[in-house]
Amino acid sequence: MKYTQVRSFHAVAKAGSFTGAARALNVSQPTVTEQVRELESTYGIEVFNRAQRKVRLTTTGRSLFEITQRLFGVVGETETFLRAAGDYGAGHLRVSSVLPFFIVDMFATFRELYPKVKISVSAGNSATTLKSLLDYESDVGVLSDHDPDHRLYTHLNDSHVVVAIVSRNHPWAKRDSIHLAELHGQPMILREVGSNTRRAFEHAAVAAGVTPDVIMEIESGEAVREAVAKGHGIGVYGELALQSDPRLKVLRFVDVEIQINRYLACLRERRNELLVDAFFKVARPSAGSSFV
Repeated sequence: MKYTQVRSFHAVAKAGSFTGAARALNVSQPTVTEQVRELESTYGIEVFNRAQRKVRLTTTGRSLFEITQRLFGVVGETETFLRAAGDYGAGHLRVSSVLPFFIVDMFATFRELYPKVKISVSAGNSATTLKSLLDYESDVGVLSDHDPDHRLYTHLNDSHVVVAIVSRNHPWAKRDSIHLAELHGQPMILREVGSNTRRAFEHAAVAAGVTPDVIMEIESGEAVREAVAKGHGIGVYGELALQSDPRLKVLRFVDVEIQINRYLACLRERRNELLVDAFFKVARPSAGSSFV
Protein backbone atom coordinates (compact mmCIF):
# COMPACT_ATOMS: atom_id res chain seq x y z
CA MET A 1 0.00 0.00 0.00
CA LYS A 2 1.37 3.39 -1.01
CA TYR A 3 0.69 6.34 1.25
CA THR A 4 0.27 8.70 -1.71
CA GLN A 5 -2.49 6.51 -3.18
CA VAL A 6 -4.42 6.43 0.09
CA ARG A 7 -3.87 10.15 0.57
CA SER A 8 -5.27 10.90 -2.88
CA PHE A 9 -8.28 8.66 -2.29
CA HIS A 10 -8.97 10.38 1.04
CA ALA A 11 -8.67 13.83 -0.53
CA VAL A 12 -11.11 12.97 -3.34
CA ALA A 13 -13.60 11.42 -0.92
CA LYS A 14 -13.41 14.48 1.33
CA ALA A 15 -13.56 17.07 -1.46
CA GLY A 16 -16.15 15.22 -3.55
CA SER A 17 -14.13 15.74 -6.74
CA PHE A 18 -10.73 15.05 -8.26
CA THR A 19 -10.28 18.75 -8.98
CA GLY A 20 -10.91 19.70 -5.37
CA ALA A 21 -8.56 16.97 -4.16
CA ALA A 22 -5.77 18.15 -6.46
CA ARG A 23 -6.23 21.69 -5.19
CA ALA A 24 -6.12 20.53 -1.55
CA LEU A 25 -2.99 18.44 -2.12
CA ASN A 26 -1.35 21.03 -4.35
CA VAL A 27 -0.72 18.50 -7.12
CA SER A 28 -2.09 18.09 -10.63
CA GLN A 29 -5.46 16.47 -11.22
CA PRO A 30 -3.97 13.75 -13.49
CA THR A 31 -1.65 12.81 -10.62
CA VAL A 32 -4.58 12.33 -8.24
CA THR A 33 -6.56 10.42 -10.87
CA GLU A 34 -3.65 8.09 -11.58
CA GLN A 35 -2.95 7.41 -7.90
CA VAL A 36 -6.58 6.49 -7.24
CA ARG A 37 -6.64 4.30 -10.35
CA GLU A 38 -3.47 2.51 -9.18
CA LEU A 39 -5.05 1.91 -5.76
CA GLU A 40 -8.13 0.36 -7.36
CA SER A 41 -6.02 -1.73 -9.76
CA THR A 42 -3.65 -3.00 -7.07
CA TYR A 43 -6.44 -4.37 -4.89
CA GLY A 44 -9.05 -5.13 -7.54
CA ILE A 45 -11.63 -2.76 -6.08
CA GLU A 46 -13.72 0.21 -7.13
CA VAL A 47 -13.86 3.08 -4.63
CA PHE A 48 -15.69 5.70 -6.69
CA ASN A 49 -18.72 5.61 -8.94
CA ARG A 50 -17.72 7.80 -11.87
CA ALA A 51 -20.92 7.33 -13.88
CA GLN A 52 -22.25 10.69 -12.70
CA ARG A 53 -20.64 14.11 -12.96
CA LYS A 54 -20.15 14.25 -9.19
CA VAL A 55 -17.84 11.59 -7.84
CA ARG A 56 -19.61 9.31 -5.37
CA LEU A 57 -18.20 6.66 -3.07
CA THR A 58 -19.04 3.02 -3.65
CA THR A 59 -19.87 0.75 -0.71
CA THR A 60 -16.21 -0.27 -0.57
CA GLY A 61 -15.18 3.36 -0.84
CA ARG A 62 -17.37 4.40 2.08
CA SER A 63 -15.85 1.70 4.28
CA LEU A 64 -12.34 2.72 3.25
CA PHE A 65 -13.14 6.39 3.90
CA GLU A 66 -14.16 5.56 7.49
CA ILE A 67 -10.71 4.04 7.97
CA THR A 68 -8.78 6.87 6.29
CA GLN A 69 -10.62 9.43 8.41
CA ARG A 70 -9.15 7.77 11.48
CA LEU A 71 -5.78 7.41 9.78
CA PHE A 72 -5.45 11.07 8.83
CA GLY A 73 -6.90 12.10 12.16
CA VAL A 74 -3.88 10.38 13.76
CA VAL A 75 -1.58 12.06 11.24
CA GLY A 76 -3.00 15.43 12.25
CA GLU A 77 -2.65 14.54 15.91
CA THR A 78 0.99 13.59 15.34
CA GLU A 79 1.75 16.89 13.63
CA THR A 80 0.01 18.86 16.38
CA PHE A 81 1.96 16.98 19.05
CA LEU A 82 5.30 17.58 17.34
CA ARG A 83 4.60 21.27 16.86
CA ALA A 84 3.42 21.66 20.45
CA ALA A 85 6.32 19.69 21.89
CA GLY A 86 8.90 21.52 19.83
CA ASP A 87 7.67 25.09 20.07
CA TYR A 88 5.90 25.44 23.43
CA GLY A 89 2.31 25.30 22.37
CA ALA A 90 2.59 26.06 18.67
CA GLY A 91 -0.05 24.28 16.63
CA HIS A 92 -3.52 24.62 15.23
CA LEU A 93 -6.71 24.05 17.25
CA ARG A 94 -9.89 23.67 15.20
CA VAL A 95 -13.14 24.38 17.04
CA SER A 96 -16.68 23.89 15.75
CA SER A 97 -19.36 25.56 17.82
CA VAL A 98 -23.00 26.44 18.16
CA LEU A 99 -23.09 30.22 18.66
CA PRO A 100 -19.30 30.76 18.85
CA PHE A 101 -19.65 34.10 20.64
CA PHE A 102 -20.51 32.10 23.76
CA ILE A 103 -16.92 30.96 24.11
CA VAL A 104 -15.00 34.08 23.13
CA ASP A 105 -13.82 34.56 26.72
CA MET A 106 -12.60 30.98 26.72
CA PHE A 107 -10.57 31.65 23.59
CA ALA A 108 -9.07 34.78 25.18
CA THR A 109 -7.90 32.79 28.20
CA PHE A 110 -6.56 30.02 26.00
CA ARG A 111 -4.61 32.53 23.89
CA GLU A 112 -3.01 34.03 27.00
CA LEU A 113 -1.69 30.60 27.94
CA TYR A 114 -0.83 29.42 24.42
CA PRO A 115 -0.17 32.55 22.33
CA LYS A 116 1.45 30.63 19.46
CA VAL A 117 -1.55 28.39 18.82
CA LYS A 118 -3.67 29.24 15.81
CA ILE A 119 -7.40 28.84 16.47
CA SER A 120 -9.93 28.26 13.69
CA VAL A 121 -13.63 28.45 14.55
CA SER A 122 -16.54 27.24 12.42
CA ALA A 123 -20.20 27.72 13.29
CA GLY A 124 -23.19 25.43 12.87
CA ASN A 125 -25.94 23.66 14.75
CA SER A 126 -25.25 20.69 16.99
CA ALA A 127 -25.73 18.15 14.19
CA THR A 128 -23.15 19.96 12.05
CA THR A 129 -20.74 20.25 14.97
CA LEU A 130 -21.07 16.56 15.80
CA LYS A 131 -20.40 15.57 12.18
CA SER A 132 -17.34 17.81 12.13
CA LEU A 133 -15.95 16.00 15.19
CA LEU A 134 -16.67 12.54 13.82
CA ASP A 135 -15.11 13.45 10.46
CA TYR A 136 -11.93 14.68 12.21
CA GLU A 137 -12.50 18.15 10.77
CA SER A 138 -12.62 19.69 14.27
CA ASP A 139 -10.57 18.94 17.37
CA VAL A 140 -13.07 20.34 19.88
CA GLY A 141 -16.78 21.00 19.53
CA VAL A 142 -19.32 23.02 21.46
CA LEU A 143 -22.76 21.52 21.06
CA SER A 144 -26.13 21.49 22.73
CA ASP A 145 -28.10 18.47 23.98
CA HIS A 146 -27.51 15.42 21.86
CA ASP A 147 -28.14 11.70 21.85
CA PRO A 148 -25.64 9.67 23.91
CA ASP A 149 -22.64 8.64 21.82
CA HIS A 150 -19.91 6.38 23.20
CA ARG A 151 -17.42 7.93 20.77
CA LEU A 152 -17.56 11.28 22.55
CA TYR A 153 -16.11 12.74 25.71
CA THR A 154 -18.20 15.71 26.87
CA HIS A 155 -18.02 18.33 29.59
CA LEU A 156 -21.16 20.21 30.63
CA ASN A 157 -20.41 23.90 30.14
CA ASP A 158 -23.65 25.72 30.98
CA SER A 159 -27.45 25.65 30.70
CA HIS A 160 -30.09 28.14 29.66
CA VAL A 161 -33.82 28.19 29.04
CA VAL A 162 -35.81 28.58 25.84
CA VAL A 163 -38.17 31.56 25.61
CA ALA A 164 -40.75 32.69 23.08
CA ILE A 165 -40.21 35.88 21.09
CA VAL A 166 -42.72 38.09 19.29
CA SER A 167 -42.51 41.40 17.47
CA ARG A 168 -43.30 44.61 19.32
CA ASN A 169 -46.43 44.90 17.15
CA HIS A 170 -47.76 41.50 18.18
CA PRO A 171 -50.91 41.37 20.38
CA TRP A 172 -48.85 39.60 23.07
CA ALA A 173 -46.12 42.26 23.13
CA LYS A 174 -47.52 43.85 26.30
CA ARG A 175 -47.19 40.59 28.18
CA ASP A 176 -44.17 39.10 29.95
CA SER A 177 -45.13 35.45 29.85
CA ILE A 178 -47.33 32.84 28.19
CA HIS A 179 -48.51 29.28 28.71
CA LEU A 180 -47.16 26.71 26.30
CA ALA A 181 -50.71 25.74 25.29
CA GLU A 182 -51.27 29.22 23.90
CA LEU A 183 -48.97 28.35 21.00
CA HIS A 184 -51.38 25.68 19.75
CA GLY A 185 -52.25 26.56 16.15
CA GLN A 186 -50.18 29.75 16.24
CA PRO A 187 -47.96 30.66 13.24
CA MET A 188 -44.37 29.91 14.25
CA ILE A 189 -40.93 30.36 12.78
CA LEU A 190 -38.47 27.67 13.84
CA ARG A 191 -34.88 26.72 13.22
CA GLU A 192 -34.08 23.82 10.92
CA VAL A 193 -34.34 20.16 11.92
CA GLY A 194 -31.09 19.43 13.76
CA SER A 195 -31.31 22.58 15.87
CA ASN A 196 -31.47 21.71 19.55
CA THR A 197 -33.56 24.78 20.33
CA ARG A 198 -36.20 23.38 18.00
CA ARG A 199 -35.84 19.85 19.30
CA ALA A 200 -36.21 20.95 22.93
CA PHE A 201 -39.25 23.06 22.10
CA GLU A 202 -40.95 20.36 20.02
CA HIS A 203 -40.35 17.75 22.72
CA ALA A 204 -42.12 19.97 25.27
CA ALA A 205 -44.90 20.80 22.80
CA VAL A 206 -45.59 17.14 22.01
CA ALA A 207 -45.66 16.27 25.71
CA ALA A 208 -48.23 19.03 26.26
CA GLY A 209 -50.33 18.11 23.21
CA VAL A 210 -49.52 21.42 21.54
CA THR A 211 -49.32 21.62 17.75
CA PRO A 212 -48.17 25.01 16.43
CA ASP A 213 -48.50 26.01 12.80
CA VAL A 214 -44.89 26.03 11.58
CA ILE A 215 -45.00 28.43 8.64
CA MET A 216 -41.27 28.89 8.17
CA GLU A 217 -38.04 26.97 8.83
CA ILE A 218 -34.75 28.89 8.71
CA GLU A 219 -31.15 27.63 9.11
CA SER A 220 -30.07 30.69 11.06
CA GLY A 221 -30.95 32.03 14.47
CA GLU A 222 -30.34 35.56 13.27
CA ALA A 223 -32.77 35.04 10.39
CA VAL A 224 -35.39 33.68 12.79
CA ARG A 225 -35.08 36.86 14.85
CA GLU A 226 -35.45 39.01 11.73
CA ALA A 227 -38.55 37.15 10.56
CA VAL A 228 -40.15 37.44 13.99
CA ALA A 229 -39.24 41.13 14.29
CA LYS A 230 -40.99 41.77 10.98
CA GLY A 231 -44.15 40.15 12.25
CA HIS A 232 -44.17 36.91 10.28
CA GLY A 233 -44.78 34.71 13.31
CA ILE A 234 -43.71 33.63 16.79
CA GLY A 235 -40.27 32.22 17.46
CA VAL A 236 -38.44 30.40 20.23
CA TYR A 237 -34.86 31.12 21.23
CA GLY A 238 -32.25 30.24 23.80
CA GLU A 239 -32.36 33.07 26.33
CA LEU A 240 -28.59 33.48 26.67
CA ALA A 241 -28.17 33.55 22.91
CA LEU A 242 -30.80 36.24 22.41
CA GLN A 243 -29.14 39.55 21.72
CA SER A 244 -30.84 42.77 22.77
CA ASP A 245 -33.25 43.91 20.07
CA PRO A 246 -35.84 46.66 20.69
CA ARG A 247 -38.03 45.17 17.95
CA LEU A 248 -38.59 41.98 19.95
CA LYS A 249 -40.44 41.11 23.15
CA VAL A 250 -39.35 38.10 25.19
CA LEU A 251 -42.10 35.92 26.69
CA ARG A 252 -41.15 33.33 29.29
CA PHE A 253 -43.12 30.13 29.73
CA VAL A 254 -44.88 30.03 33.10
CA ASP A 255 -45.93 26.39 33.08
CA VAL A 256 -42.88 24.61 31.69
CA GLU A 257 -39.12 25.05 31.68
CA ILE A 258 -37.54 24.17 28.36
CA GLN A 259 -33.84 23.91 29.02
CA ILE A 260 -30.84 23.58 26.72
CA ASN A 261 -27.46 22.36 27.94
CA ARG A 262 -24.22 23.18 26.15
CA TYR A 263 -21.23 20.86 26.19
CA LEU A 264 -17.60 20.94 25.27
CA ALA A 265 -16.91 17.77 23.32
CA CYS A 266 -14.19 15.84 21.55
CA LEU A 267 -13.70 12.32 20.30
CA ARG A 268 -12.95 10.11 23.30
CA GLU A 269 -9.82 8.80 21.59
CA ARG A 270 -8.50 12.37 21.24
CA ARG A 271 -9.19 13.55 24.79
CA ASN A 272 -5.53 13.42 25.84
CA GLU A 273 -4.10 15.25 22.85
CA LEU A 274 -2.05 18.22 24.04
CA LEU A 275 -4.15 21.06 22.63
CA VAL A 276 -7.48 19.34 23.25
CA ASP A 277 -6.53 18.68 26.86
CA ALA A 278 -5.32 22.28 27.24
CA PHE A 279 -8.62 23.64 25.92
CA PHE A 280 -10.67 21.51 28.32
CA LYS A 281 -8.55 22.72 31.23
CA VAL A 282 -9.25 26.33 30.26
CA ALA A 283 -13.01 25.65 30.17
CA ARG A 284 -14.97 26.73 33.19
CA PRO A 285 -14.88 23.76 35.61
CA SER A 286 -17.87 24.72 37.72
CA ALA A 287 -20.48 22.83 35.73
CA GLY A 288 -18.89 19.42 36.16
CA SER A 289 -18.52 16.67 33.61
CA SER A 290 -20.73 14.28 31.74
CA PHE A 291 -19.53 11.22 29.88
CA VAL A 292 -21.70 10.05 26.99
